[in-house]
Amino acid sequence: MAEVERLKLKREVMLKLIKALIDGEELEKVSEIVSMDPNLSLRLLKFINSPYFGLRKEITSIVQAVAYLGYQNLKDYIFVLLTSSLLKSADRDEITKILKQAFAMRYVSEKLLPAHTDEAFMVGLLDPVLKEVDEAEIKKILQKAGVSDNIVMGLLDKDSSLYRIKEFTKKILSFCEKISRNEQADLKDTEGLSFSEIDEICKKAEKEAKALVSAL
Repeated sequence: MAEVERLKLKREVMLKLIKALIDGEELEKVSEIVSMDPNLSLRLLKFINSPYFGLRKEITSIVQAVAYLGYQNLKDYIFVLLTSSLLKSADRDEITKILKQAFAMRYVSEKLLPAHTDEAFMVGLLDPVLKEVDEAEIKKILQKAGVSDNIVMGLLDKDSSLYRIKEFTKKILSFCEKISRNEQADLKDTEGLSFSEIDEICKKAEKEAKALVSAL
């Protein structure tokens, strides 16, 4: 792993940054928050100048990087970094698997719960963290980040719509993996999605996850 990937990030800065993005703070303010953590600044510049974006000219300033990424891409990226920082052992394979679930949740949500696609992505990212961080700590972290109650419910409340989408997404990912290995697989409830739609969701999620991990 490259040296820049080993840089320890300040969680408080990441939480403050997520809240600023959710609140729609001016990009200048967002840039100021990023600059509070030199290591985060280095990681962000590495990310924006990676082949993932294919820029013709290198971006060298945080202001430019933030402006180019915009709120949504930057929020997704910081949530990925936050998730990896909460996991005790997060190698590239593990992060790829987590991202695949997050992207799949976003695509499933586009079909079944279109008003909550961004929240679905965040739930997919944070779900594996529950194995290593207790519920009280997760709630505290998300509260500081200013995320919606829907995300907390999607992680913890079995009756919430996002929780059900999370469990359904896990089932279709398992189904797709078995099919790819030519194993017998059965998916009793498809939630109204066709098998071609499910296959497309799995393939798109895997492609996006691998592409993003290569840029981190």
